[in-house]
Amino acid sequence: MVTALAAGCGGGSGDDTAAGPAGDCGTPGFSASEVRLGFVYPDSGAGAESLTPTMSGFIARIEQANADGGIHGRKIVYTWRDDASSADQNRQVVRDLVEDQNVFGLVEASIAASGGLDYLVEQTIPVTGMPAEPFWTNPQYRNMFAYAYVFSDGPSVSTFGDYAKAQGGTRAAVIQSDVAENTNGIGSKISASLESAGIEVVPDRFVYNPAITTPAQLGQQLRSADVDVVTSALAGKDLAEVVRGIREANAPVKVILAPSGYDKAMLNDYGRTLRGLTAAVNYVPFEIGNPAHQKYLEAMSTYAPELQPPDQELALVSYILTDLFLYGLDKAGECPTRAGFIDTLRASQYDAGGLLPGPVDMTKDVGQIATCYTFMQVNEDGTGYQVAQNPAGTDEATRNRWCGHRLEQ
Repeated sequence: MVTALAAGCGGGSGDDTAAGPAGDCGTPGFSASEVRLGFVYPDSGAGAESLTPTMSGFIARIEQANADGGIHGRKIVYTWRDDASSADQNRQVVRDLVEDQNVFGLVEASIAASGGLDYLVEQTIPVTGMPAEPFWTNPQYRNMFAYAYVFSDGPSVSTFGDYAKAQGGTRAAVIQSDVAENTNGIGSKISASLESAGIEVVPDRFVYNPAITTPAQLGQQLRSADVDVVTSALAGKDLAEVVRGIREANAPVKVILAPSGYDKAMLNDYGRTLRGLTAAVNYVPFEIGNPAHQKYLEAMSTYAPELQPPDQELALVSYILTDLFLYGLDKAGECPTRAGFIDTLRASQYDAGGLLPGPVDMTKDVGQIATCYTFMQVNEDGTGYQVAQNPAGTDEATRNRWCGHRLEQ
């Protein structure tokens, strides 16, 4: 389906089988039987390769909704545009979708959404999007919705420290990068969380730069520092090399915690070297296999079978972002204004039907790092991930998640 749509850069959905409401309510993007949405992502440019799965997740959720009767009896009809990972092109395509394609709102899976931001805010266009740029954390942009945040100027949470302490951690080192400086922000959040749990964070500066530092050198530094907790916001090969250095130095580390450690491709490359690595995941991973995952997989199999395997993170992210918009449409009633949709969704709590480890307050949690995570640990054989269960949990759901509280700044 994606291939067919790509040829015309337009869009639509399945057969119009849903019974529509009595009439057209006059809201832009609404007719008696349809609601028009736009989707923006990089089909070309720097982000194209990594963000290709987002189209499949978007289509699957839209078609799933239409198969279930649409929203308030209206079918969801969509049009997509390629912003080529360019702020200038993003500005052009969002304007085209709103003014020429008459969409009610947008879902954006873009790394250049800042291009159209001012226009979307000025026109009060509701948007759900992937928060790949810092502006998403600004609560003044009430029309721009996300469910989790990469950037945050807010306080840390107790969750990371609670987890490390439960594993027996007492003394920690934070690995920083002098190449990808933006990764150090979440590192400082984790450091504060560890300290809140009574875990000492050593003042020594540990930096991994693959052009300068060898994994073995870093591993020896950590062994000499006598730390039993190591945390890093590095990702991919850099993270894997840090873990390799720890193992080769036989450093007595009980906890290796990384927000970006849930990476099956990395696991395929490094295997047992990564045993014990723990990833903090802000959604419920497929290994848990709850009914919400089954619903997602059925939608992907039916409406986006070209994406293999279907359990790809960015497809799931796009599916959730689309679900968030549809959730807002459902709650806003049969004939919402754009401003009414925004007010209603901002007053909501959202958990993606069980795909998030805890509910997100769409007002209080804007720009804040999540309080709830699933901690996924590489198994001893290095062949997969297993859920690090919370001993304080009272049932299956609470044993599979760790929820803390925000710390005072």
